[in-house]
Amino acid sequence: MNSTCPACQGRGAVANAQTGSPQKCPLCLGTTQVSLDLTDQLFWYLISPAQLTANQQGVLASVTTDNDADFQWRWIISSQTGLYSVELFDSFAGNSPLMTGPINGENFAGTAQLPFRMPKPYPIYRTSTIKAKFNDRSAAPNTIQLCLAGYKIDKLPKAPTS
Repeated sequence: MNSTCPACQGRGAVANAQTGSPQKCPLCLGTTQVSLDLTDQLFWYLISPAQLTANQQGVLASVTTDNDADFQWRWIISSQTGLYSVELFDSFAGNSPLMTGPINGENFAGTAQLPFRMPKPYPIYRTSTIKAKFNDRSAAPNTIQLCLAGYKIDKLPKAPTS
C-alpha cells in the first residue's frame, strides 16, 4: 500500500536546510510516494552515548535491533554539539569493525535534512547489536546523537555462515 510521502508532502523535493534551495526528497527519492507495508517500514535506530567530556576518547554505546524484523540500513544521520570521530562494529559479524579506524563525524554522517545515503544498503539481522566507539574532537562537552535510518523488512536474505 502506497501513500503520499510525509517528508515532502508529495512534492518530490524538500528545501536544503543550509541553502533553502530545493533538493530531491531523501525519503521518497523524488517519487512522491512511500510504501506503508511492514516490508518497507521506515525506521530509525539511535546510538547516543553519554555526553562526552572535552577530548574524551573511546566512549562506547550500542543499539540492538528489534526482534520483529530485520533491518536494511540506508542512511546515516548525526547531530552533535561539537566535532567527534566514531568507529562502528557489527556484533553479528563477530564484532567486526565496519571501517579501518575512527572516521570524523563530518565525513561519516549527514544531517536530518540531507542524510548520508549509503551506496549499498547494509543488512542488520534482528536482535543484532551495532556498537560504536566515540572520540571527542571539540575540546568541550559534546552531545552526540547518531541515527541509523532504513527499513524494517520481514526477512533479509539468509545470513552467510562462517
